[in-house]
Amino acid sequence: MTAQPAIHGKRRTFAVSDAVDTLGASLAAIREADGLTWKDVGRVLGRSEDQAAQYAKGTAEMGFTSFLLGLREWNGRFGADVLAMIGVKSVPLDSEDMTDNERLAKLLHLAHLLSLALLDDGQVDDDELRLIGSKALDDAARGIEALRQRLSALRAND
Repeated sequence: MTAQPAIHGKRRTFAVSDAVDTLGASLAAIREADGLTWKDVGRVLGRSEDQAAQYAKGTAEMGFTSFLLGLREWNGRFGADVLAMIGVKSVPLDSEDMTDNERLAKLLHLAHLLSLALLDDGQVDDDELRLIGSKALDDAARGIEALRQRLSALRAND
C-alpha cells in the first residue's frame, strides 16, 4: 500500500491564471444570460463597472469580498466552475426550503434535459451541456443537498 504524501495528498493542481479566466468567463456568461450591464455587475461585486469588466476579461484578479458577494448573488453559476478546479463545491444552505414536490420537479427536469441530450449519440457533448446550463444543475444539486442534510439529521438521531 502506498501512503499519500503528508503535505499535498490528493491536492489538485491548477494555474491561477486559468482560475482567473474561468471566474471571468462565468461572470461574463451571467451578465449575458441575465441581461445585466457592467454597472449592474459592479454593484453586486461592490466594484466599479470598469473593474467588473476587467474581472470578466481576466485582466484583474478579484478580491475575496467581491468573490463572496458574487457567490451570494449567483451561487453556482458564479463559483462552481472555479471551485471545481480545486475539488470544492458550493451549495446554498437554503436547500431545505424546497418542498419534496419542488425537489422532484427539479431533479426530473434535469433528467429530462439529460435524456434529450443523450438521444442523438448516447453522450452529453459540450454544446448540449451548455444548453442544459448551470441553473438546471444548481437546482437539482440543491434538491439533492437538502435530502443529504435530512438523511444526516436522521442518522444523528439514530
